Amino acid sequence: MIDTPQLSRSDRTGMYLYAVLSLAGIVAVVAWVVSRLVEVASARSIPVLVPFTGETAPLPIGPGGSAVDVSVDRAVIDVADPAPATLFAIWAQPVVVGLTLIALIAIAGLFCLRLARGRAFRRGTARLMYTGAGVIAVGWVLGSILSNMTVNGALAAVSDRSYDGVVFESNLTPVFAILVLTAVATAFQIGERLQRETEGLV
Repeated sequence: MIDTPQLSRSDRTGMYLYAVLSLAGIVAVVAWVVSRLVEVASARSIPVLVPFTGETAPLPIGPGGSAVDVSVDRAVIDVADPAPATLFAIWAQPVVVGLTLIALIAIAGLFCLRLARGRAFRRGTARLMYTGAGVIAVGWVLGSILSNMTVNGALAAVSDRSYDGVVFESNLTPVFAILVLTAVATAFQIGERLQRETEGLV
């Protein structure tokens, strides 16, 4: 079996360090998810971060503390009595986001280990990249749905459904991440095939 040429000692050390740091990242994500769930469970009024477009609010930042209107693009509102669907989304959103981040961090850690061991073009690396792209896609879709349910449900709860500014927040960054990971996975898949062909010639 022919393995990929080994990295230098310093590069291997860096890859192992990244793999260890991925464990710390997973712990940080778990701590964030638990903290948010505890906040949701214990608070009488659940804080929800809501994006706005074209809204203003007065702040006491003028002379002598006078009010000055400022543009508001995000604000935290407290929701005391959300609808069941909104409450479900508030609970589920951090869980989905957390699981997505944990999966991606774990995939990144495994990828670093493969590089450190000189197995970049062995069977499984491309599959790892494709899995990462799939995780991003599923997490992005579910996370977006739950986030928008949370935001619009929170606005409906605090305004008694009188606020007509339905918010739909989208982020195209995951799309670019999926494209990049797919391209990288394709490159590694080609490398794996060339590696197998090279082994067949030996």
